[in-house]
Amino acid sequence: PEAPQLRVYNTNRIRGESMARWWVVVVFALTPFVVGSALFTGSVDAQLHDKQYYFQQRVDHFDPLNRDTYRQKYYVDDTNYTPGGPVFLFLGGEAPVEFFEFQEVYARQLAQEFKALYIAIEHRFYGTSNPKPSYSTEHLKFLSSRQALADAANFLVTYNATLTKGQAKAGPWVVWGCSYSGALSAWFRAKYPNLVVGSVAPSGPVFACNNYTSYYGLFSSVADSKCVSAVRSATNQIVNLLQSSAGRVSLKKTFNSCGDLSPNMEDNYWFLDQLTSAVGSSDQFQNPPGFPLNVTCNMMLSSSDYVSNWAKVFNSQQALTRKLQATASPQACNDFNEQSNWINPMRNASNANRSWYFQKCTEFGFFKPTYPGTSVFPNLNLEHRLRWCEQMFGIPGMLPDIQQTNEYYGGFDLKATNVLFTNGLIDPWHLLSITKDIPGVQAVTYEAGHCAPMTQPTSQDPPSLTAARAKLRSFVASLVGATI
Repeated sequence: PEAPQLRVYNTNRIRGESMARWWVVVVFALTPFVVGSALFTGSVDAQLHDKQYYFQQRVDHFDPLNRDTYRQKYYVDDTNYTPGGPVFLFLGGEAPVEFFEFQEVYARQLAQEFKALYIAIEHRFYGTSNPKPSYSTEHLKFLSSRQALADAANFLVTYNATLTKGQAKAGPWVVWGCSYSGALSAWFRAKYPNLVVGSVAPSGPVFACNNYTSYYGLFSSVADSKCVSAVRSATNQIVNLLQSSAGRVSLKKTFNSCGDLSPNMEDNYWFLDQLTSAVGSSDQFQNPPGFPLNVTCNMMLSSSDYVSNWAKVFNSQQALTRKLQATASPQACNDFNEQSNWINPMRNASNANRSWYFQKCTEFGFFKPTYPGTSVFPNLNLEHRLRWCEQMFGIPGMLPDIQQTNEYYGGFDLKATNVLFTNGLIDPWHLLSITKDIPGVQAVTYEAGHCAPMTQPTSQDPPSLTAARAKLRSFVASLVGATI
């Protein structure tokens, strides 16, 4: 057995009570555990009934001469499993696999109900599942959605062989995900239909897009009209204040900036980007019980000084993040220098944040520019964002090959069967997902945010969200042959 492991575990996420980047971490000690295979090693977390393992995964599935392997982390919960029963495989996405626990709640509940074996596998180059020792551009060439899908296929076939020992047949496999991994789940069913009976694909953006202006554009349609007007007014005031020396000094104080703002608007890109994200992203996770869009809009309308209200939103988020991550004093100033606070750290080959941006810069785009008329937020041109790819990864002219991605996977025209998409109409990502039935693919929408059916049900769930969970349950029951 390997030495005991430490697991960073988010107690709030499993209850579905926290937002993506606001978390509490608790460390549980894991006792040794061993599996009877050279490919599988691991430990047990008795608190969660999860067993943590590592699988000897191939580094490159598409080069027959490359036989290198790496240790891919995964968790197993077999508490309610009946041999021969179904297997639920949750695909991790663009973060350590533990991050997604708050978005696995309903899947785990259904695993308990249907006596399924539950497995969550970590995506390559996230968490501790690293095929190479750094995140250098040379090493990240082994990072792609296609390699990740091949990882899952190789894992499934190998693991399934351990389940069939001593019994005639293993139960059906159902693949799950959420957000990017929701898209992976749908693509897995499309590319490996012989391995799983179906896919659950919550909030999966299947259409690669560079110029995704609708991400911030949706805010105007889903936020309260008074909030939208307040943001529009504040945007105009901020842009006007940036035009004068006195205005920039005022903004520096209001937003607690570490350095002076620039008379050159392009040099203020990162400043405007961070302000826009703080307010404009609040609709994505408009899920109960937190309803962050409502919280944000209440703050934006807390006084007639909309610029100061915006600063309250931003500064409170920054202070809480610093406190929970213990990276700096909650009262520390905000660094709006794009080069020192964004580009330079992202050039560091030891920075794990490079992984997702590499996938954006090679496969998906998913950039969120704004232009006059597309949203109520400041102008953030696409060209500036595209330059980040070259600056971070050192490849001249680097641009995402979104055409190839959409041709390979099909974009909105997904060719697959037994796939269910669930999408929140308040979540901007639903606009890049499948929201209506197409041949072989079902879709259900609801009035909430990102991946909401996968989170803990609450008494505040809108009826459409409750209905979406019911649809999800009946779909899974039909896949595994259970009686509804």
